[in-house]
Formats: sequence, structure tokens, C-alpha cells
Amino acid sequence: MIIAQFQVSELAGFLKYGISGLSAIAFILSFYLLSRESSRAKPRSEMLRSIRMFMGLTLVLGLVSGVAAILNPTGPEPEKKKAPSKKTALVNKIVTPRKVWNIEVFYDAGAKPLAEQLVDELNAYKDYKVKITTLTASRKKELKINRSQIRYELAEKEAAGQLQKRLDSVLPQDVMLNLKQITSSSPDYLSIFVCD
Repeated sequence: MIIAQFQVSELAGFLKYGISGLSAIAFILSFYLLSRESSRAKPRSEMLRSIRMFMGLTLVLGLVSGVAAILNPTGPEPEKKKAPSKKTALVNKIVTPRKVWNIEVFYDAGAKPLAEQLVDELNAYKDYKVKITTLTASRKKELKINRSQIRYELAEKEAAGQLQKRLDSVLPQDVMLNLKQITSSSPDYLSIFVCD
């Protein structure tokens, strides 16, 4: 029989539904008991009386769970999160600090005017803090600089690309700032090398 195939663990799974689950278990068990007793050659009257009482208790339990479900159909509804107002969003935008990039512009002696022009352009943006430094011959050799470039770390690729686009409009046609990825770590720092 199908009822006989129920495992105890499967029946216990009904308990997660509370009183309704308990009454379902009682209904299944009462049907199972009645089925077992009726399959005998001669059903015992005492056992049938006990099963009848158990079925009555099961019926009462089912009625109680039904009434409880009608009186309390669902639990309290969770409060819905309100979308932030325009004023709150504006305040959050103002309060949230903007990321500021430290930019250092290194230049060859002959490229000072162009370097100063790049610094002026970058100072127009609020997300850059710019510093200008002379590029000595020894430093140029040490860093292996042979052309104008922007140096960045892997995590700073997007910022370096944006910086390159912003400076393209200021650069003369014969000068190009190439992007060069480096491995040294200097967070929120980008360097620009302007060669003559």
C-alpha cells in the first residue's frame, strides 16, 4: 500500500506546517491503522473502537487547524522599504566622498610648456590632485622612459583611460600619451611622463 511506504522522516516533514501538518500526519496514521485492521480476516472490535476514537481526535485537530487558518490567514506583512527621496539621494551624493587621484606630471626640460598646459587642464577637474616634477636624465634612464606616457597599475586601467581621453584634446597632433601598465603599487596614483 502507498501509506505503508511512508517513512517516519517523510511524516516528520509535515511538522514544519504546524497544527495543519500535525493533523495531516494524524489523518494518514488513522487511515493506515484502519486499512491494516480491515485487511485482517476478522477485524477486532476493540481495535476498531480505538481507531474510531483516534479518527475523532484527528477530526477535531483538523477542525482546530482549519479555524486557526481562517482566523489568522497570514502573519504580519513585512514592511516594504521605501525608495529614498530625491532629497535623501542628493544628500547621500554630497556626503559620499569623491575619489581623488594623485597625478604627478614628469617632464623633460624642453617639454615644460606642454607639461604646464596638461597640469592646467587637469586642475579643471575636481577628482585630480596634480603635482609637476622635472624628469632628470638619470630618473628617465632608471624608469626606462623613451616616449610620453601615462603609467598605471592593473586596477587603475579605467582611470588611466579616462585621463588619456581628457588630455587628448590639449595635446599637439605630433604628441601622444601611450598607456603603460606597471607592477609597482601606489594606490590612487597615476604618473604622466612628457618627453620632448
